[in-house]
Formats: sequence, structure tokens, C-alpha cells
Amino acid sequence: VVGGDGTLLNAARSLAESGTAVLGVNLGRLGFLVDVSPEDMPRQLDKILSGQFSEEQRTLLHMTVIRDGEVISQSSALNDVVVHKKDIARMIELDTYIDGHFLNTNRSDGLIVSTPTGSTAYALSGGGPILHPRLEAITLVPICPHTLSNRPIVIDDDSVIEIIIHKGTLDATVSCDGQVDQSLEADDLITVRKHDHALRLLHPPGHDYFAVLREKLRWSEQP
Repeated sequence: VVGGDGTLLNAARSLAESGTAVLGVNLGRLGFLVDVSPEDMPRQLDKILSGQFSEEQRTLLHMTVIRDGEVISQSSALNDVVVHKKDIARMIELDTYIDGHFLNTNRSDGLIVSTPTGSTAYALSGGGPILHPRLEAITLVPICPHTLSNRPIVIDDDSVIEIIIHKGTLDATVSCDGQVDQSLEADDLITVRKHDHALRLLHPPGHDYFAVLREKLRWSEQP
């Protein structure tokens, strides 16, 4: 995949189910997922096509919107599923359940449900933790919550998350990877669970996740 992280996210949703391995060449800006530079592409591709590479299994999420008992929308996400307000300067109100157990009522600008891959994206900007890609976990990050004690929580990735839109909530939307959107109405039920298929993500030899964090997040390094 030649482009930025957004290009790879789009390809991942299409290719994960077929088991196609994906390698990213970075023509974008940040490049957490596309880690081969254009200048280095010929040399790295020679190595990768000869079998010298590392491979990761990256978890995807599957999102479904149910209205009046009928499925009206479904999509997958490599980074995150986000329920958020739409073009209004007011909060929305959500009830969240995990495996049928009530978690909380969330009055905020929205809620981010993120994979470990997405933990360095929108969820990180919202104050969520960085999750190593090999963790079998999902993080829930409230966006600007009205109750300041409403903090991010990390749960098992086999959990089923249910989000119900409160009555009186206007102009809410659910987005997958910031690329697939569905408008929401009061009493809509959004379910999020681990996708049945993972993405096969390839890296050049010697790939170091912690080196990527240091470079992309500009963490200070000792000489």
C-alpha cells in the first residue's frame, strides 16, 4: 500500500478478510503503519519478497448499528470506532454496556473504542494509553467528558461493547477509522466486537515498535 496511514486503514478493511498480507510505503506525514520510505523501497522490497520480513496480526473491530431491531449499518475498523457529536456545540449522552454489564452513562463529546493499533491515533489525543500491538485488548476513551473522573478503561478484546444513544441526543454519528460514517438517532444501539479476521501487517527486517514510538512521538533519546 503506497500512501499514508489513512490509505492503509482503507486497504486493511478490504483485505483483512481475504488474509492478504499488507506492507506500507509511506508517502504521508506521520506513518505509524506505513514504515517503508520511498527511497528505501527497492532495497526493502527485494528483502521482503525473498522472505526477509516480520509479520504481525493486527486486530480489527466490527461495528453494527441496530435501529428498531434491524441492522441499518455495519463496518470494520483497524484503528477505532468513534461515537461522537455532529456539528453541534453540545454534549451527547450514551449508555455503555460490556458483555451485558452496565459500565456507565457518558455525557461528553463522544466515545472512542480503539484497538491497540488505534491507541496511537485519536485515542491517544483523548488521553488514552498506548497499547502494544500484541496485546489482546480494547480501550474505551471518553472525549471531553462532563464528569472528569470518567477515565479511559482497557478491557479484553473478546468483550462485546454495546452503546445506546439517549433520547434527546441530537445529531450524533458513528465513524469507523474516520472514513466510514453513519448518522445516529435516539435509542440506536451500536455494538462493537473483535472482527473475525485480523490484518496481516508486514514490516522490513529489524522492525522495532519502540523505535517507531520514539521517532513518531518525538520522545527524547539519550545519545
